[in-house]
Amino acid sequence: MDTIFGTNRSVKQLGDVWIARLESWNFQVREPILPELSVGLALRVVATLVCHVFRVGPNELSFASATSFKAIYGTRTAGEPKVTKDAFYEMFGSGFNEACLGSEKDPRKAGNKRGLFSAAFSAKALSEQEVIIQHCIDQFIEKLGVLGSGPQGVDMVKWYEMVSFDILGEMAFGETFGCIEAESPHYWLDIILGHMLIITLMDNLRRYPLFLAAAKALPAKWTSSLRNKQTDYSREKVRRRLEKDADQRDFLTNVANKVRNGEVSAEEMAAHSSTIVVAGGETTATVMASMTVFLLQSPQSHEKLKREIRGRFESLEDIDITTTGQLPYLQAVIKEGLRIFPANSQGLPRRSPGMVVDGHFVPEGTEFYVSPWTVAHDEQYFHDPMVFKPERWLDPDCTDVKEASQPFSLGPRGCIGKSFAYAQMSLELAKIVWKYDMELVNPDLDYEAECRMHFMWHKPKVNIRFSQRKI
Repeated sequence: MDTIFGTNRSVKQLGDVWIARLESWNFQVREPILPELSVGLALRVVATLVCHVFRVGPNELSFASATSFKAIYGTRTAGEPKVTKDAFYEMFGSGFNEACLGSEKDPRKAGNKRGLFSAAFSAKALSEQEVIIQHCIDQFIEKLGVLGSGPQGVDMVKWYEMVSFDILGEMAFGETFGCIEAESPHYWLDIILGHMLIITLMDNLRRYPLFLAAAKALPAKWTSSLRNKQTDYSREKVRRRLEKDADQRDFLTNVANKVRNGEVSAEEMAAHSSTIVVAGGETTATVMASMTVFLLQSPQSHEKLKREIRGRFESLEDIDITTTGQLPYLQAVIKEGLRIFPANSQGLPRRSPGMVVDGHFVPEGTEFYVSPWTVAHDEQYFHDPMVFKPERWLDPDCTDVKEASQPFSLGPRGCIGKSFAYAQMSLELAKIVWKYDMELVNPDLDYEAECRMHFMWHKPKVNIRFSQRKI
C-alpha cells in the first residue's frame, strides 16, 4: 500500500499536474501568466498521465478513477471514519450565521438538514411543481423565437442562466427574478457570479499563506461587499417569502413552516435558499448551454432527436415531465451532455479522515476529490471519450463503464435536486427542439478551448439562431 505524502512513494511524476491549479489562476489574472493555457489543455494533460491520483497542491490530491467516486463520496459503514467537506465550503456559505444544506461540514448535522428537503424533492412534489416550471419555460421558449431570429441570434449561455434562475427563484424564494420577462439578467445574478469568482480566487490563495495575507488586504468592494449584497438580498427575499401563504408549494415549504414554528431560524432558511439558487441555477444552465453546442455540432444526433420529439408530440402543450422522461434518445442526449461537460469543473473537495483510496493511504487532513471531467474523458472507461455520442447510453452491447460519469456526485451528500434538474433539462430541450430549427452562428466554435475553469465554468458566448421548424 502506498502512502501519498509519506516516504513510501515518490510523487515526482505528479509535479506537472500543478498546471491544473495554475489554470484556476489563469482565469483570475487573465493573460499575464499563462495566456495560451485553456482548461481543455490542462485537463487533457492530466487525463493522459498513467497514474490515477495527482498531487495538485501542497496538501491536495485529485483522483481520476471510477472507483474513487464511491471511496470518497459514497456511504461509509458504521465503523469507518467519516469523510467531511473541506474548508472551501466555509467560504461558499460565508456571510450567513447558520450553516446550510451545502456548507454544513458535519455529516450528522448535514443529514438532518437534508431531511428538511426530502419531501420537497420527491416525485410527488415534482408533479406539484410542474406548473411553475412549465410557465417559466414557456415564457423562455416564446422569447427565443422573437429575439433569436436575427443574424446574430441570442447568447444561449445568458438565456439558459436567466431561465434557470427564474425557475429557482420561484422554487427557493417563492417569486421569480423576472429575467425572461425583462430580457435581461437580474442584478443579483451578476452579484452571484461575481461572488463565485472571488470564492475561487480565495480558495486558491488559502493554500499559500503569503498570498492569502495579500488577498486579505484587497478592497472590500472586491470581496466582502459582493458577499454581503448576496446575503442581504437573500434575507430580504426570505422575509417576503415568510409573509406569503403557508400552503405555497416550493422547495422551502417545509422549512418555512418550521421557521414559523420556531424550529429553524430565518437565517438558516436564507442560507438554504441562496445555496439552492446558486448551485442549481448555474449548474443546470452550464449543462444546457454545453449540451446544445455539442448537439448542434453533431448533425446526426440533432436530427435523430428532432425525429423522436416531433414524432411524439402534436403540440407544445403536450410536452410534460412524465412523457419527456420516457423518451430514450432525449434522455441519452442529456446523459451524454452531462458526461462530456459536467457542470462541476474541478471536483467537490473533501477532507480525508485517514483512509485508503485506490490502494493509496491518504493521510488525515489531506484535501482530496475526484475530477469528474477527467474520469469521464478517460479511454479506460469510455470509447471515443471526446466524441458526443448519445448512442453509448442506449446500445446494449456498449462496454463503456457508465459509473465513471457521476455529474451529480453520489452518496449522502450527492445532489438532492437530481430529479428536478433532469425534469427541467428535459422540458427545455424538448420544447426548443419541437418548436424551432436552430443553428450556431459560429459553427466552428471551439467551446471547450474557450471555457475557463474556476469552481464552476466560465463560458464563452454561444450565439444560436432560431427559426420556426420546417417540418
